[in-house]
Amino acid sequence: MNGTDIFEEFESVFNQSKFGQEEDDDDCGLQCQISTFDARYNSKGERVILNVGLKKSLDPPKAKGHESALVLTRFYDKDKELEYTELEIRSPYVKAALKEVVPEYHDLNVRTKRVILRDHPKCLFHYREELQAYGCTLENPEAVKHLVFAMRYMYKILQSEIYSYYNLVETTSIPPRIDFLNLWMVFRSGDYMYCKSGDAERVLRFREMTRCKCSIPWCSLSRWSIEGEFIEYDGTNFGYDNAFFNIRPYDGYRALQDLGVVPLQYYPKKESLMAALIARGKKFVGLHGTHYRSYDGIAEILAEDRRTSLIEKIKGRLMIDANAFALARPSHQPYLSSVKRVIRTEDDEHLRLDDNDFLICNSTMPGFLFVEKKWGLFNVEHITDIEYNSNAFNSLLLDEEQKQMILSLVKVHTNEMLSFDDVIKGKGRGMIFLLHGIPGVGKTLTAESVADFCQRPLYAISAGDLGSSPSSVESALGEALQLTTKWNAITLIDEADVFLEQRSTSDIQRNGLVSVFLRVLEYYEGIMFLTTNRIGSFDTAFKSRIHLAIKYPPLSHSSRRDLWKAFIFRAAPESDLEWVNMGSLERLANKELNGRQIKNIVRTAHALAVSQSESMKFSHVNMALRAMEAFETDFAEDTAKRKIQEDVPSGTSKRARRA
Repeated sequence: MNGTDIFEEFESVFNQSKFGQEEDDDDCGLQCQISTFDARYNSKGERVILNVGLKKSLDPPKAKGHESALVLTRFYDKDKELEYTELEIRSPYVKAALKEVVPEYHDLNVRTKRVILRDHPKCLFHYREELQAYGCTLENPEAVKHLVFAMRYMYKILQSEIYSYYNLVETTSIPPRIDFLNLWMVFRSGDYMYCKSGDAERVLRFREMTRCKCSIPWCSLSRWSIEGEFIEYDGTNFGYDNAFFNIRPYDGYRALQDLGVVPLQYYPKKESLMAALIARGKKFVGLHGTHYRSYDGIAEILAEDRRTSLIEKIKGRLMIDANAFALARPSHQPYLSSVKRVIRTEDDEHLRLDDNDFLICNSTMPGFLFVEKKWGLFNVEHITDIEYNSNAFNSLLLDEEQKQMILSLVKVHTNEMLSFDDVIKGKGRGMIFLLHGIPGVGKTLTAESVADFCQRPLYAISAGDLGSSPSSVESALGEALQLTTKWNAITLIDEADVFLEQRSTSDIQRNGLVSVFLRVLEYYEGIMFLTTNRIGSFDTAFKSRIHLAIKYPPLSHSSRRDLWKAFIFRAAPESDLEWVNMGSLERLANKELNGRQIKNIVRTAHALAVSQSESMKFSHVNMALRAMEAFETDFAEDTAKRKIQEDVPSGTSKRARRA
């Protein structure tokens, strides 16, 4: 189908319209003619507009008219090169048609007195079918005449482009394709477009596309810059944000589905994609506010410098909290458009969103990873509910009386009706547990189990996370505890010895650390677990801050046997563990190991079995155990040698040392 055929089909449909409506009284733009002007620079450097011609129709002119329906102005630069053109639509009939069928078109307001199309009459092309349908409803012959005239102008100007478009995009058995210069023909303002961001598929609403028209081959602006809008959440409200995509110049014709951005109507699996993204959009909206969730997938993790980010594979628990994210990383906070409508959550406006809105919701939500203690942007599709291990607390190697005390104190603290303040308002509202004993006996596991039993987040902090100076400790600890209070999380400060040691007159810096920590505990309102390997050097001021202290003795023989059995059966299916019996467990339990060592041995044995494509056997466990024992022996020997060397005075001769 060529340009003439397209026009003839278009005009024949218009000619079937009914007539009889009275003509508009407005005398502006009532003649079906085009006035043409050139805007050029004169010798003084001033741009002047010259009338260069008048056409009553696109055929040879037959008569003159007093007011033109279309006014074309060609703007030239100072080098007398054509810079751009403007087509002003003065016809009241064409303006009425545009006002009726064009809902929104970037850089074109069809509701103003002056309606101007810059360069190609893109709006007329993009809404050609809607304008044709509108024309078929008209009863005024003059209105039909004006609309046909405007559309004939569009078809004449874009004749070659339309010919290629219909043959390569609309009427072809092969995937739609188009050349670089005419990419604008497949993108219409307000329509949906598909793109891929990382591993996430997205749909946005197309706004506009621009490019530089200079003749410099290497100009970076010669690419198409495409702008789309999507629904975003800033921690308080939903609204609209913009995203930009570039398509670099290419030769010949390229399939639309091979471009980085594709109009949704040309995407091969449009229906299934839309269903999936609408479901994701509903999930996105449902995650507004604060939510404790699990994550398994690719995420964008923000670096500590707060400017760069890394794409990483993440598996763990996180807190979805866009409001806290905006405060912690303000440079990454989304800014909602001030032009578009803000969807206010306090007025429940987000509950009135429909599938068209869900379709263009953002694919990520900001959150905080508890293990890594980092902020990031997480794909909504990979955010899931947490599977809590409610049996972990019951399996702790603690007396039932101690377990009951822990749960009772946690319950009292959680229930505001049962809690109480200090004499001074705001003091003494926290619940502090001290867990002390040798490494690997279950201190950290206790805090983790309590958090899972209560279905609350666990924010674990080590001394290394807080720094070494009193000021850095106070700042980092204050920031962390502010989040734990906001999220109703349980705080674990592992290996807190450096903060609990007795103050002395000789170490001012450590005294400062202890004082800061005491002050923080005094005003902390949440639940905190402190673990330490020694309490002999405990500062006496901490005694009154501790609500419950639990001692963890070395593991007994029966405790080690139970741990071996639990870890082995957790690592492999029961059907593959026929070798696990009382005899094998007794042999393993005879080794005086702590819980962490037992877990590491089983993990190593499991890795050995997997690497050999076998079920885990006693031989794998024994191999890992021997490696652990060899390391312990080497470590003990090196420690003994170092101690001997430290005990020998520095001035002692080699002969004396040998003696």
